[in-house]
Amino acid sequence: MSGSARVRKRSEWLDRLRRFRRSNLSVTEFCRREKVSVPSYYHWRRKLADATSEPGAGRQPATFIPVQVTGSADLQVTFPNGARLTLGAHTRQHEQVFIESIAMARTTPGEV
Repeated sequence: MSGSARVRKRSEWLDRLRRFRRSNLSVTEFCRREKVSVPSYYHWRRKLADATSEPGAGRQPATFIPVQVTGSADLQVTFPNGARLTLGAHTRQHEQVFIESIAMARTTPGEV
Protein backbone atom coordinates (compact mmCIF):
# COMPACT_ATOMS: atom_id res chain seq x y z
CA MET A 1 0.00 0.00 0.00
CA SER A 2 1.42 3.41 -0.95
CA GLY A 3 2.00 6.16 1.58
CA SER A 4 -0.96 8.20 0.34
CA ALA A 5 -3.24 5.15 0.45
CA ARG A 6 -2.19 4.50 4.07
CA VAL A 7 -2.87 8.11 5.00
CA ARG A 8 -6.28 7.97 3.29
CA LYS A 9 -7.22 4.70 5.03
CA ARG A 10 -6.08 6.05 8.41
CA SER A 11 -8.14 9.19 7.86
CA GLU A 12 -11.21 7.14 6.89
CA TRP A 13 -10.91 5.07 10.06
CA LEU A 14 -10.39 8.11 12.27
CA ASP A 15 -13.61 9.57 10.86
CA ARG A 16 -15.38 6.24 11.23
CA LEU A 17 -14.34 5.83 14.88
CA ARG A 18 -15.49 9.36 15.67
CA ARG A 19 -18.86 8.62 14.04
CA PHE A 20 -19.16 5.46 16.10
CA ARG A 21 -18.68 7.36 19.36
CA ARG A 22 -21.52 9.69 18.40
CA SER A 23 -23.78 6.95 17.01
CA ASN A 24 -25.07 5.23 20.18
CA LEU A 25 -25.09 1.99 18.15
CA SER A 26 -23.60 -1.35 19.08
CA VAL A 27 -20.33 -2.21 17.36
CA THR A 28 -22.07 -4.92 15.35
CA GLU A 29 -24.83 -2.62 14.11
CA PHE A 30 -22.45 0.23 13.37
CA CYS A 31 -20.16 -2.07 11.37
CA ARG A 32 -23.10 -3.49 9.44
CA ARG A 33 -24.20 0.03 8.46
CA GLU A 34 -20.64 1.04 7.54
CA LYS A 35 -20.10 -2.19 5.60
CA VAL A 36 -16.93 -3.09 7.51
CA SER A 37 -16.12 -6.17 9.55
CA VAL A 38 -16.21 -6.19 13.35
CA PRO A 39 -12.61 -7.50 13.54
CA SER A 40 -11.49 -4.59 11.31
CA TYR A 41 -13.26 -2.16 13.63
CA TYR A 42 -11.42 -3.51 16.67
CA HIS A 43 -8.09 -3.62 14.80
CA TRP A 44 -8.34 0.03 13.81
CA ARG A 45 -9.67 1.11 17.19
CA ARG A 46 -6.56 -0.37 18.84
CA LYS A 47 -4.25 1.01 16.18
CA LEU A 48 -5.66 4.55 16.42
CA ALA A 49 -6.45 4.64 20.15
CA ASP A 50 -4.33 7.74 20.87
CA ALA A 51 -5.51 9.66 17.83
CA THR A 52 -9.18 9.16 18.65
CA SER A 53 -9.08 9.73 22.37
CA GLU A 54 -10.79 12.87 23.57
CA PRO A 55 -11.07 14.15 27.12
CA GLY A 56 -13.64 11.98 28.86
CA ALA A 57 -13.63 9.35 26.10
CA GLY A 58 -12.02 6.06 27.04
CA ARG A 59 -9.05 6.97 29.15
CA GLN A 60 -9.36 9.13 32.21
CA PRO A 61 -6.93 12.04 32.35
CA ALA A 62 -4.20 11.63 34.97
CA THR A 63 -5.09 13.11 38.32
CA PHE A 64 -2.80 13.81 41.19
CA ILE A 65 -3.53 12.94 44.78
CA PRO A 66 -1.95 15.39 47.18
CA VAL A 67 0.64 13.80 49.43
CA GLN A 68 3.12 15.18 51.87
CA VAL A 69 6.54 13.56 51.90
CA THR A 70 8.49 14.02 55.09
CA GLY A 71 12.03 12.96 55.84
CA SER A 72 14.75 12.10 53.38
CA ALA A 73 13.68 8.62 52.30
CA ASP A 74 13.47 7.66 48.64
CA LEU A 75 10.03 7.95 47.04
CA GLN A 76 8.70 5.10 44.89
CA VAL A 77 5.67 5.49 42.61
CA THR A 78 4.08 2.62 40.65
CA PHE A 79 1.83 3.70 37.76
CA PRO A 80 -1.22 1.89 36.35
CA ASN A 81 0.77 1.06 33.18
CA GLY A 82 3.25 -0.88 35.34
CA ALA A 83 6.05 1.67 35.16
CA ARG A 84 7.84 2.25 38.45
CA LEU A 85 9.72 5.38 39.42
CA THR A 86 12.08 5.68 42.38
CA LEU A 87 13.23 9.16 43.29
CA GLY A 88 16.07 9.80 45.66
CA ALA A 89 15.69 12.54 48.24
CA HIS A 90 18.03 14.77 46.19
CA THR A 91 15.65 14.83 43.16
CA ARG A 92 12.56 16.12 44.97
CA GLN A 93 12.43 19.39 43.04
CA HIS A 94 11.82 17.39 39.83
CA GLU A 95 9.15 15.00 41.14
CA GLN A 96 6.14 16.49 39.38
CA VAL A 97 7.90 16.59 35.98
CA PHE A 98 9.04 12.97 36.32
CA ILE A 99 5.65 11.73 37.46
CA GLU A 100 3.70 13.59 34.75
CA SER A 101 6.05 12.28 32.06
CA ILE A 102 5.75 8.66 33.12
CA ALA A 103 2.00 8.84 33.74
CA MET A 104 1.48 10.01 30.15
CA ALA A 105 3.91 7.49 28.59
CA ARG A 106 2.59 4.55 26.62
CA THR A 107 4.23 1.19 26.97
CA THR A 108 4.23 -1.55 24.36
CA PRO A 109 2.74 -4.90 25.39
CA GLY A 110 5.14 -6.83 27.59
CA GLU A 111 7.33 -3.81 28.17
CA VAL A 112 7.47 -1.90 31.44
